[in-house]
Amino acid sequence: MLRENKTFRILFFSYGLSTLGDWFDFIAVSILLAFVWKADPMMMAFLPIAYAAPGIILGQFAGVLADRVNKVRMMILMDVIQAASTLLLLAMPDPVSFLIVIALRSCASVFNDPAQQTLTRQIVPEHQLLQATSLNGAVFQMGKLIGPLIGGTVAAFFAPAICLIVNACSFLMSAVLLLSIRNIEKNTVSSRSHAREKSIPLHLAWREGWGIFLQNRILLFSTIFSLFAMMAIQLADAQLPVIFREKVPLHPEMVGYVVSAVGLGALLTVTWLHRQKELRSYGWILGGGVFLIGICFSWIALYQPDSNRYWMLVAALFAGVGTGLTTVGTNYLVQKETPREALGRVRGIIDSLTSTTFIIAPLMGGWLMTVWGPSLAFLRVGAGIAAIGLSALLLQRLIWGKRKTEVTVVSEQAG
Repeated sequence: MLRENKTFRILFFSYGLSTLGDWFDFIAVSILLAFVWKADPMMMAFLPIAYAAPGIILGQFAGVLADRVNKVRMMILMDVIQAASTLLLLAMPDPVSFLIVIALRSCASVFNDPAQQTLTRQIVPEHQLLQATSLNGAVFQMGKLIGPLIGGTVAAFFAPAICLIVNACSFLMSAVLLLSIRNIEKNTVSSRSHAREKSIPLHLAWREGWGIFLQNRILLFSTIFSLFAMMAIQLADAQLPVIFREKVPLHPEMVGYVVSAVGLGALLTVTWLHRQKELRSYGWILGGGVFLIGICFSWIALYQPDSNRYWMLVAALFAGVGTGLTTVGTNYLVQKETPREALGRVRGIIDSLTSTTFIIAPLMGGWLMTVWGPSLAFLRVGAGIAAIGLSALLLQRLIWGKRKTEVTVVSEQAG
């Protein structure tokens, strides 16, 4: 049983603490910028960039590094850096320096994910990978759902600074937990391949990772579908208040209800996936997830103000189910289909591509809303996404083909 794996339990709780920390002070940071420093709209627009840009720039390097160093010690170092930079935010005198420290903290966060994913592959038996991936997905969704809620409450009743202090403590607690397994990699097969990995120049290791990613059709096509889903989710997150202002102008609380319903649908889905032993069809999981997200967009666009507004919660549940399917499905297949010794590199590539959606999607959403208007933009985007998902369902054998059981890595060494 996975619960009997002590190393995974420690890694899981550490990941939960750092994930909650990532989301806990999100609202507090926004409050400090908007209400304390009275930042203008342009300065506020730099906040998501400060969070996402480091992933685009450093994601692939972080992946290469995760395959070459002790992953636990790397995660401990990044937790300590995140704790220190979070406390440093308290001393920043103006919005510009505040955003610079946010970006520096995000740089440390970038290195955590490929290390955590790679270590999970090392310590979890292959037949338990889906359960482990689902548990991590559940923690991420709960952190995204609970973190801003609790953080916003603490910031409102006490002070935003309290959120920063609590967040720093969560990172330190995560680092302390990881100290108990800091030598675990010495007993794994992958650790004995570090000498080989270190002998490969960084640029060749990076190129090798791209070669594996582009030549594996399952990884390539699945990542494309995952990026479509992420683009849709980020576009919706940024523009929900705009379309709800048109659909339910007297009920602004519906924005919060819908976001919570999406989180609930995702949480229920990953809980169900946790009970499965294996995903037998990537097409049904990824295509079905993208299809449901597209249906949600179209549903909201077609909603009429004289209808029962709670029907939109049903649409949000569909979006949550689609989100759960695509996120867990993508993470699982990356774990399953990537060679163990190259997982960090491939994970870093995917993370860097995903980070671009956090910048492109809000900008694209704002442009589409301006050109088409909220309802028409949601309808056309939703119909397009649903069509992509449906095509994946109908053509899944052609797109994904037969699953590979083994993938070998052939590395070149610098001569």
